[in-house]
Amino acid sequence: METIKQLYSIFIGASSVSIDSRTCGVNAIFFALSGENTNGNKYAQAVLDAGAKLAVVDDESLKGQSGMFWVDNVLVALQQLALYHRRQLGLPIIGITGSNGKTTSKELIIQVLSQKYKVVGTKGNLNNHIGVPLTLLSMDSNTEIGVVEMGANHVGEIGFLSQLCEPDYGLITNVGKAHLEGFGSFEGVKKGKGELYQYLHVNNKKLFINVDNEHLVAMSIGMSHFFEYGLTKGQVTGCVVSSNPYLNVKWSYAGVNYTVETKLIGSYNVENVLCAATIGLAFEIEANRICEAITSYEPQNNRSQLVETGRNKVVMDAYNANPSSMKVALTNFSQLNETNKVMVLGAMKEMGDDSLIEHESLVAQAATVGCDFVFFVGKEFTDIEMPNVNMKAFLNKNELLEFFKLHPIKASTILVKGSRGNQLERILPEL
Repeated sequence: METIKQLYSIFIGASSVSIDSRTCGVNAIFFALSGENTNGNKYAQAVLDAGAKLAVVDDESLKGQSGMFWVDNVLVALQQLALYHRRQLGLPIIGITGSNGKTTSKELIIQVLSQKYKVVGTKGNLNNHIGVPLTLLSMDSNTEIGVVEMGANHVGEIGFLSQLCEPDYGLITNVGKAHLEGFGSFEGVKKGKGELYQYLHVNNKKLFINVDNEHLVAMSIGMSHFFEYGLTKGQVTGCVVSSNPYLNVKWSYAGVNYTVETKLIGSYNVENVLCAATIGLAFEIEANRICEAITSYEPQNNRSQLVETGRNKVVMDAYNANPSSMKVALTNFSQLNETNKVMVLGAMKEMGDDSLIEHESLVAQAATVGCDFVFFVGKEFTDIEMPNVNMKAFLNKNELLEFFKLHPIKASTILVKGSRGNQLERILPEL
């Protein structure tokens, strides 16, 4: 602990923290992380020469050198420093996890809370054992609320991240068939995500919950619900007014109805809107300001976005995919009042032993949507017999790109949905 206190005394006078030697700024602290393909210790001297304040290293040969702060393990030091900093700040932190919707929910929550508070939250998808510490270390004495997204693909990870950021409030958006390769089963997913609930329960912290979700309700038995929401029950309730293509939601609280127009694509985002409204109310933000915040939110990073290319309208949702998110995306797309529909569906990664059956199920569902064409991308589809002549599988995005160059698509509405590993965002220029 003395080592971390010494490091903290330097950290509070630094400009920032960095793990990338290429972008490490002047007066920043560089953490020389090492992985399978890189050794950050090799770049420590270079970042110091470029103006960094300190380099935290764990290479014995660098011990005692000027500007180097030697520790047993750089990653552990980063995590311990983040936890120490979190405790010094003492601000309220909201922890968020879930199989689907956690990033969109996080962004909406930050947008809402920022109406009244100085909020610092997870940037992009920095939600793992490295990203969470970096998020915590980006907070300072001016921060009034922290919003921390926590991701996982194995049992034990959410518990570890909860111990690291010590959330005062927690939200699980939902649980579904995601990362089955690591979690082992749907029961494993529930156990892993439920570690956030366990942390909140043991430490007498507060829980936000969708009480329409029977899995979440069962996982929270014996816990006190701070604020409840849902489509049919809870302190905050709501429903979809329209979703063609943008989602409009009516929500209610204390007997008063509100309508919010969003820039989100997909009726399934109604639960994300409701949780953001719920958390806004819990932090005493006026309902009208909550509506204004949600209306002003524009999705980024290929999540629930509508992109007008000049040739087509593209529903871009290509950051992540699993059986549950695919199902609701296809259902929503089938309900859009559009002609000339096309789908580009990428393989769902980390499905483990369930991969074949889940991809066969996806192909079967896609056949019922009513599209002019359906294109599948990924080796997971190549051995599956296509039920319709308008359905075609490609090994990878490059094969699909070549096909589109020879057979361009025009005047169509296109759903692009798949796991990040498919890199489906690369096909957008051809659409």
